[in-house]
Amino acid sequence: MNPSESIPDISVITIGRDLNNTVVLDNPAISRSHARLLVCSPSSFIFEDCGSKKGIFFEDAQQNKVQVTRKLVDIGDTVWLADSQFMVKDLLPENSRNTTAQKVAQKDPRDFTTEFSALQKVYEEYPELRKACRNREKMVRLWSVLGGSLIGVSTVATAGAVGVLAMLSSAGLSILIPTLCSHLLSTDEKLELLEKEYRQRYRCPNPDCRDPFGSREYEMLALQKTCGRCKAVWVK
Repeated sequence: MNPSESIPDISVITIGRDLNNTVVLDNPAISRSHARLLVCSPSSFIFEDCGSKKGIFFEDAQQNKVQVTRKLVDIGDTVWLADSQFMVKDLLPENSRNTTAQKVAQKDPRDFTTEFSALQKVYEEYPELRKACRNREKMVRLWSVLGGSLIGVSTVATAGAVGVLAMLSSAGLSILIPTLCSHLLSTDEKLELLEKEYRQRYRCPNPDCRDPFGSREYEMLALQKTCGRCKAVWVK
């Protein structure tokens, strides 16, 4: 069996007026088949216009509305479909809305040792996935080795409130492999997605801080033991 045949393709959420869409919007300005979301990760999506009459729009850096046909977006971004404004998260089916920002009760509010430990995987996987990203066959081989132990993006994206943080931590960036193997994204989109996810995850795990680590080595951060900004405990 060809290894690529065992890789699940990414989930697609369709949006429009037609009742056959995943998300149905009852607004005459919105086309019957208006747009679709390609689920790249629990917080990243490709938003694509499906030939709608009145388009989809996002704000640029100057806060001007710009019409786009295809764009990598975050779950917290704002989008206009025709004359209607939405947040991306509000266009997801109810059971797939991301909850990774939800705080988890802890015995010691400063103890983030478990969450910090999971970031080692993110730091180590990022350069390897970037190298493999330009060669789909390399990514397929990675899937054939790791696939059995990975949690699929679709599984995480539809997991609801319970267990999302733990699932993301255990999977690291390798959770993106099915997406990075997909024919539905261009190489540039895959690299952009990988960069976005790395920057979003590789930072202080305290949700009240989230200080970005950038290119700082994980080993050096571990020697630091605590966050210089919020004093969260990374290593005991």
